[in-house]
Formats: sequence, structure tokens, C-alpha cells
Amino acid sequence: MSPISELCRSKGQELLHRQCWNWGRDIVRPEGNLLLEAGFLRRRPPGGEPGSSCYRLALSDGDSLMLWGFGLLYGTHRGGIYLNRYEFRPVWLPSETIRGPMWKPDMIPAGQAPPSLRVPVDLTVSAIRRIADYEEWVLARCGLEYRRAVLRQWREPSEHLPPQALPRAWRSLAAEIDGQPLNAKAQLVRNGGAEFNRVDERPIDSGVRSTASR
Repeated sequence: MSPISELCRSKGQELLHRQCWNWGRDIVRPEGNLLLEAGFLRRRPPGGEPGSSCYRLALSDGDSLMLWGFGLLYGTHRGGIYLNRYEFRPVWLPSETIRGPMWKPDMIPAGQAPPSLRVPVDLTVSAIRRIADYEEWVLARCGLEYRRAVLRQWREPSEHLPPQALPRAWRSLAAEIDGQPLNAKAQLVRNGGAEFNRVDERPIDSGVRSTASR
């Protein structure tokens, strides 16, 4: 099981899928690549290899946020968590496993047991808050109509969450995840040949997808 409740995971999956769409449109914005303008550095796959460019933002506290069309990685000096665009299950990766370039989902290392159960949760919350910061910056920089235009190009249902509400939705999810109880029972389970971190998510008192390179 995930260290994040199924309800939070479902919300996060929906939000991250939409957010990856936003980032993709921000990259091809006619007036200029917004990710580059926001301070991200782009690293394309080597030698014309198929895959997704990696956009990396160095943060003031020494952490980093890396984006691909298939997900994101929030890194610290100790390691980081990877969130797949379509699953929203935090996977803990020690720092020594994430130093090399990656441009395909199958290049993301297998997850390992985190130093503590709280670590992947805290890093997920940090990543979510950085996403909210970015969306607020885009609204201030480009205006609401820009995000509305991006959303009109998307073919997924989205009427229930207008663009101006997206930063608040991300911050609400961060607060919800940050406040959930954690059980001390953790395990590693196999999923498609790779190991991912799983945590028994019952309350303590109960007893227990690739885009073209751009």
C-alpha cells in the first residue's frame, strides 16, 4: 500500500495528470518556454534518443525539482521521491541512485525502503507546494486567460476545477497529506518487476505514461 491514503492518491493522480499537461503547453508557448523562464534547466535525451527532456529547478534550500512528461522527482541531498504521472505513489530513491541522466520511465531506479516512514510523505508535501508556487507564478505572469486557453486544449473533463483554483487544490492536498496518520508497518512489494515503497495506511489507532523531447 502507498504511504498516502487512497483518497489523497486519487486526488493527486488527477491533479498531476493535468499539471503535466500544463507543463507541456508551457514548454511550447509561442511567446517562449515558461519552464525556462521560471528558472528550470533543460536536458534533452542524448544523441537524438527518443524520450522526454528533463527540466530541473534548483531550489534555494538545496533541494531540486525535476520534471518529465511522465512524472516528477523531488530531490534532496539524502535522496528523493519519484511520482509517476498516472499513479501518484511516492517512490523513495537514495541520492546515489538518481545522479545520472534519465529520459524514459523505465530508467527511473527501483524504489527502496525510506530512512523513515515520514520521509516520502514530507517530500511529497514539499513537491506539491512547489507545484502550487509555480501555478501561482504562471497566473501572475501570464494571466488567467492563458491558463484557460491551455485548459481548453485539453480533452479531459475539467469543469469542476477552473484554472484559478488549481494552486489552492494543490495546497489543500498538501495539507491533507501532511496531516494524515502513519502506521509503522512498512513493506516492499513488487509491481511489474520493480520494487516500490508501500506502507500500511490504516490509522494508528485501528491497530494496526512518455512524451516527445522538447
